[in-house]
Amino acid sequence: MKKSFLFLLILFLPLVSSGQLKNEEPEWYLRTADGCSLFVKEYGRGADTLVILHGGWGAEHSYLLNAMKGLDDDYHLVFYDQRGSLRSACPDSLVSVQNHINDLEELRKELNLGKLNLVGHSVGTTLAMAYLDAHPDKVRGLVLVSVSAPRSPTTPEEKRLIEKQRQAKKAWFEREEVMSTLKEHGLDKPMDEMSDKELSYYYRIMFAGANLYDMDKWKLDKGGFAFFNSSAGRKAKESMPPDYNYMPALSRHNCPVWMLEGSHDFGPLTVEYHRLWSGKIPNIHLVEIDKAGHSIWIDQPVDFQKALKTALASSVGCNE
Repeated sequence: MKKSFLFLLILFLPLVSSGQLKNEEPEWYLRTADGCSLFVKEYGRGADTLVILHGGWGAEHSYLLNAMKGLDDDYHLVFYDQRGSLRSACPDSLVSVQNHINDLEELRKELNLGKLNLVGHSVGTTLAMAYLDAHPDKVRGLVLVSVSAPRSPTTPEEKRLIEKQRQAKKAWFEREEVMSTLKEHGLDKPMDEMSDKELSYYYRIMFAGANLYDMDKWKLDKGGFAFFNSSAGRKAKESMPPDYNYMPALSRHNCPVWMLEGSHDFGPLTVEYHRLWSGKIPNIHLVEIDKAGHSIWIDQPVDFQKALKTALASSVGCNE
């Protein structure tokens, strides 16, 4: 297998953690109208429900358990694997962003919730924004972590920044700290000379290089091939319209929208791009967490938890 293909794959592998959430409920499955069954897992006994949207597309929920650790004392947490993801088998032909939106609406009804409080990470923020766009009267709290772009770039300044960010992202993935970590573990050699164990470590280090600021924490990244469905991810991505814009929906939302961003989310320029568009929407609160990458809770767990709890208190507690 060529190195470039493997490198592309690792960008989508999830973090998997044991998570130390309490008051665990039995798992159950949400049956969709088109015959798919979505795995659902609940924690906590709080009065307010949070629905957690994992990234991907094509990843699964467990990598976010540690990110939400400690919230189960105050909230009822609902995680689920999106259609086509690890525990939610579904034919690729039925995977699309619109069906993801439909699934979230079916989950809201099954949970008997008038409005959803959504916490999305990475591409999960795209699903959160798309759901808000489709069902603006069904969303209260909205917290977006490591945000995906809310619209296709339109202005010359946005297009310039996006191109600079692409270049910065590539340099971030290949920065010296990543290469030296590979060398430290004897992984600076051709991949066809690696054992299976070495190849697994190579994946984890390269994934950490994409998602973490602090490479000393690479061992906290876990996972493997089974945790990501590349075909489901591809089908969802292909179903996104080439020109999309969720900014009007964000602007019209009556409650505060919180964005939690690492200073080095896929490199140092992503947060600059988010500052550009979010500054045009008065109800958006952008929190930049220093020395953090795409998985902020691993790089800066204390600062992340503080920012997340502040965001939730504001958005979930909104009286509209």
